Parts: sequence; C-alpha cells; structure tokens
Amino acid sequence: MRLIKSSDVQRLTGLTADQLREWTARRGIIEPDSKPSGPGTRARYAWQTVLLLRLAVVLRETFHIELQSQRSLFTGLAARLAKVSFPSLRGRVLVLRADGTYDVAEIGGMQPLDRDAVIVHLDPHLDVLSAGFGFAEPIRQLPLFPAVAIR
Repeated sequence: MRLIKSSDVQRLTGLTADQLREWTARRGIIEPDSKPSGPGTRARYAWQTVLLLRLAVVLRETFHIELQSQRSLFTGLAARLAKVSFPSLRGRVLVLRADGTYDVAEIGGMQPLDRDAVIVHLDPHLDVLSAGFGFAEPIRQLPLFPAVAIR
C-alpha cells in the first residue's frame, strides 16, 4: 500500500496544514494510516484516507455538515473502503440518508430513494486520486470478434 506525505494530501484535498492536523490529530475525525512516531516525523496517508478527507471537504464546504457529528460515518466508511479496490469504486456514489445510514451504490443500480439523502459522486475524487497517487487507468476490455459458424 502506497502512503503519501501530508503535503501531498494538502495538495489533493485543498486542506491547509492546520486543517489537516485539526481533522486527523486533534479532533480525530479521520485517522491517518501512519501516525507520526516522534518529533520530525510526519503522518502518512493511503488513498482510502485521502478519499475520506476529500469527501469530508465536500460535506463541510458544500452541504455545511458538521464533521464532528459524522465521526462514526467516517469510521464505518474507512472500514468499508479497506475491503474494496480502487477501480471497483468507479461509477459509484456515496448516499448519506437522513436517518444516519449510508451506502456506496452503483449509479445505474440505485434503488429509488424514499426519503431525503445527500448523494456525492465518487468519480471526480477518484480522478484526482488516480493522478495524485500515480495509478494507471484500467484498460477496458476490447470487444471480442463475433463468433462465426464454420461449415
């Protein structure tokens, strides 16, 4: 697993050094993957954690959601992201329901919502992370030649 420095996280999320420290160390909203081990060492972050930080920025800046109250969301989402691959998140959205539950759903396969929800598309965030972490874009399978009957 590739881990990046705080300065790279700031560039990918738009957070200042103080904001990043506040969210990850002081308030503990989102935990870094590798905590500083002493003076002069820095925290390090995996793509899953940077994705969480980007989503936190959207929730705070766009929807004005208080992040401290969403700590359990970020903890649960971190556990879920640890079990999925980066490419499998393409074409998916984060659905935050009014009752506090959430889901990561495929855009085309979403069930109609019967109550209020906030929907955050993941693809724009994955594009930024793909460039920032140097992930190669998956090669889509070429269509196969049609089968021909042999007589």
